[in-house]
Amino acid sequence: MNRIDKALRISVITQGCKLNQYESEMIIEMLENAGHIVYSGEDQGADVYILNSCAVTAEAERKVRQTVRHLRKMNPDSKIILSGCYVQIPRVEEEYKILGVDLVLGNSEKKQILKYLSDTGTYFNIGYWEEDDISFEIVENSVTERSRAFIKVEDGCDNSCTYCVIRSLRGTKTRSKPIEVVVKEVQKLVNKKHREIVITGLNLGKYGKDLGTNLAELLRNLSKIDGEFRIRLSSINPEDITDELIDVIKSEERICNHLHIPIQSGSSTVLRRMGRGYTAEQFVEKVNKLRAFDPLFSITTDIMVGFPGETEKEFAETLEVVEKVKFSKVHTFRYSQRPNTPASRLENQIPGNIKKERAEILIKHSENVANEYKKKLVGKNAVILVEGIQNGIYYGYDEYYIPHESNGGSIGEFSKVVICSVTQEGVVSKVVQKQVSND
Repeated sequence: MNRIDKALRISVITQGCKLNQYESEMIIEMLENAGHIVYSGEDQGADVYILNSCAVTAEAERKVRQTVRHLRKMNPDSKIILSGCYVQIPRVEEEYKILGVDLVLGNSEKKQILKYLSDTGTYFNIGYWEEDDISFEIVENSVTERSRAFIKVEDGCDNSCTYCVIRSLRGTKTRSKPIEVVVKEVQKLVNKKHREIVITGLNLGKYGKDLGTNLAELLRNLSKIDGEFRIRLSSINPEDITDELIDVIKSEERICNHLHIPIQSGSSTVLRRMGRGYTAEQFVEKVNKLRAFDPLFSITTDIMVGFPGETEKEFAETLEVVEKVKFSKVHTFRYSQRPNTPASRLENQIPGNIKKERAEILIKHSENVANEYKKKLVGKNAVILVEGIQNGIYYGYDEYYIPHESNGGSIGEFSKVVICSVTQEGVVSKVVQKQVSND
């Protein structure tokens, strides 16, 4: 490996999930500690561009290629490093040369970025996850998020969803950070005034399976940390929402009353073909348990349309579940065939025009339902984490993960507000004024 003796201007670009966002933070810290000047985004003028990529869908892969081509066109003399899940799918090296990539790093190699920074070529270990240990992955300070910090506590997925390629890219072996490691990492971030800690993993609900513990116990320990902060969980599968976990969320005030629970389809027959391991009815039961202690408990979700064989009746069942659950937000995406997955070999693949039509219907329906949910919040108090100000309007998210436009606050701090009205994207609120005593 050639040694780099001068500080470089390096841009780190992240696509995809919260795990990638966390790993990009880790890459940024390593580069900054080595004396390099690091920033996020595609601004021109960097010596090196690092793209931490995604491959969850065919559209995600298309975006990777589009971004690389754009970077090469705008920065013909810069070095481009492509890393992440896109790289974990075996490809002909000629593809990278045609794209204009100088260095290719897999999910293991990107965590050793300083070792490879001066190199060119392709480095990735398809089976890295068999020996992977995430207990050494630590972020001391969130750079791209001023007030929010992502904490990766688990990697790997042993589920058998028939459409998913990611388990083959990040591994089927569950790897968890020990509780004491996570507590120390969170404490440092809280001490640096990160007010929201987002706990994330590839299959978060399986946290601790390899260590003889579980997510509920981790949350109990994190809730004991001193400081002004709140805890939010990232995506968690329905089958992993246990009664014990619900009790912890209910009893610990630091934990936000919001979960992102990917249902994927509201049809139990589609879910069976997907290999999801639960029914639509069981999903609704979990939601009802959460809303038993907070009727406004916020549920966001992912829904896939156009899974092979999806009938009009099955699609209608999805619309019905969206109406029944009253999701606060639905991420809609179209099924795309992923390499070497069982679903890619199923008969009755849905034509693209039908998938597009169903996506449009679902998006409109979901937006209407989300507005119904938000209207229930009007007149309620909330606590937003102020993330910025634009044209005199303060913006941020509350504990229910609803975006606010508000009339005051301090960036990076919590602000108590009352919700006044609903917008297409979120709500409008105003700061709760402290009452002046007449005594």
